[in-house]
Amino acid sequence: MSLRAKLIWPILVFITAIFVASKGYTSYTAYQSSKHELVEQTRKLINNVSYSIKDALTTKNKRKAQTILADLIEQPNVSRVKLYDRANEPFVVLEGSGESAPVPNQNERSKLDALGYALSAKFLYVLEPIIHEGHVIGLIRVTLSHIPIINAQHSLLKDAGILLLILAAGGIIFYITIDRIILRPLLDLNGAIQDVTFGNASHVQIRHHSKDELGEVIHAFNRMMTKLRKREKQRQHSLATLEQKRAFSEEVIESIQYALVITDNLGTIIHSNAATQHIFQKTPETLENANIRDLIKTKMPNELSQILSRCLECDDIHLQNIDNEQQLSLATRRLSNHGYLLFAIQDITEIDEAMNRQRVAGRVFEASQDGLIVLNHKGVITMVNPAVTKLVGLEIDQLVGQSFIQTIRWRKLQEMMPSIIESIENYGVWQGEVIEQNHLGLLVPMFARVNRIVKCEDNGFYDLVIILTDLSNAKEMERLEYLAHHDALTGLANRSKFHLELEDLVQRSGYQRDEFAVLYLDLDGFKEINDTYGHDAGDEVLKRVADRLTSATRHSDLIARLSGDEFVMLVNPANQKVVTRIAEQLLESICAPIEYKGNELKVGVSIGVKLVGVNERDATRILKSADTAMYQAKKAGKGQAILMGCELQETV
Repeated sequence: MSLRAKLIWPILVFITAIFVASKGYTSYTAYQSSKHELVEQTRKLINNVSYSIKDALTTKNKRKAQTILADLIEQPNVSRVKLYDRANEPFVVLEGSGESAPVPNQNERSKLDALGYALSAKFLYVLEPIIHEGHVIGLIRVTLSHIPIINAQHSLLKDAGILLLILAAGGIIFYITIDRIILRPLLDLNGAIQDVTFGNASHVQIRHHSKDELGEVIHAFNRMMTKLRKREKQRQHSLATLEQKRAFSEEVIESIQYALVITDNLGTIIHSNAATQHIFQKTPETLENANIRDLIKTKMPNELSQILSRCLECDDIHLQNIDNEQQLSLATRRLSNHGYLLFAIQDITEIDEAMNRQRVAGRVFEASQDGLIVLNHKGVITMVNPAVTKLVGLEIDQLVGQSFIQTIRWRKLQEMMPSIIESIENYGVWQGEVIEQNHLGLLVPMFARVNRIVKCEDNGFYDLVIILTDLSNAKEMERLEYLAHHDALTGLANRSKFHLELEDLVQRSGYQRDEFAVLYLDLDGFKEINDTYGHDAGDEVLKRVADRLTSATRHSDLIARLSGDEFVMLVNPANQKVVTRIAEQLLESICAPIEYKGNELKVGVSIGVKLVGVNERDATRILKSADTAMYQAKKAGKGQAILMGCELQETV
């Protein structure tokens, strides 16, 4: 148990004992006093009416007795007044206006006979005889509410609470005083001793200003700590000086990027620096007492063994470390003391790899199908590959060392050079498509990419690398791809393209797509135009209709010409409101007159709309539903749209 607990418990016990003893006694005394005072007051009231009630008892006049007792029942706290005659029979009973009082039990009756009063849970009973000429001629029993006694108890409880607060405040003040004068200094001293014990004594200092025995102990402790700190400071200064010298030596060794290894003549490692761990990928624990032959395993181990056995000094010996596939450069020096040998080892693997990469890069540069041109900061060609010579028809020696603009006279690239330089200055790269004429006079589409290569960031100069990709084959493939999936007359997607897009869309799972719609359109009156004005007029009508369809759709929608005068539209995403708006717009725009060679041509359109839910997967059935809706629109009178959903069919 702590000192504070040992101090608090006696204070709490003392306060509790004083409170219980004092309030117990005063409460009991006050309670008895209140009870006797109420009994005496009641007896006085009974005596006041006893003289007047005698005549009413002797003459058996109940009316007169009630009148006399009426004053008594009106007294405060009186609940019942009962008058008994000489035969101990009730003569007059008066009830108060308050709570109905119970009849005394047998125990309470016994106390009434013995003491003249009895106290129940809520009421006080007082019994007083009426004496006439030395004889008892009757009894008066008054029942009162003992509210005055309860009020007295409440007052006592309030006083007890105030006393408890006063005692608690006094106890707290007493505790705080003892804590401040005695406990806190003792605890501070204990904490300081604990800090010293566990080595945390650098700033231990206890503040205490009293001049008693405790103050003297604390001041002595502070003086002792001051002396200890001075000694510790001197010790730390000496250690710091030694540490600086040692750190300087280690810093010199550790900052060297070569692996420095000191061994004896048997090859056992005595010391190694951090670069050794990095080069050989070993931990300090692994290197400790290891042998240098375990670090460097070559195809000719005798060469290393001879260096160790003879303590040979050598420079720039190239060895291949088989374990780590490293290329190493090794130099050795004898140390004068102890017969040790110092190895300085450099990992030249990256240097060899860089040279190999440079050779590979050169081969890639030469073999690249893309044209590669390197310009210096003056715009002079410094490197080109064979692909460039094929494009411009000049040999490499005719290009290198010449001005790019003056030697390669490509009109488009030269026109764009100011914007290219601006993009290079701001973003470091430019790219775009250009069409230039090769040495055979043919136009060649190319994708040009210009990159900035900074050699030295301080002088602001940089080289440019121009990469030229011949797009002739790619453009031809794009053209063939376009022809395979687009209608030659209208430029819209053809039947093949539409089926691919529809199949791809319906195969997506429900959470990957929304509802979409298929609109099947068939022109009304198109055959009459063909028969009347010829096929050229029919082709012109189809082109105009295709333009109007395109203007009524969104970027995400697809329009295709299936055959003849049949068109289909894929609206994604869609709902009933969207397709209704699009259908109304198409009906209005397609039916507008078309001017052709001074003639006004008119066609109508019947539209079948199929709204496709997220769970529908059959593309053929979906297109068939849209086709069926279109024929229903024709049967219904043409020039209208029929919407067909999963369970709903209506005219829009």
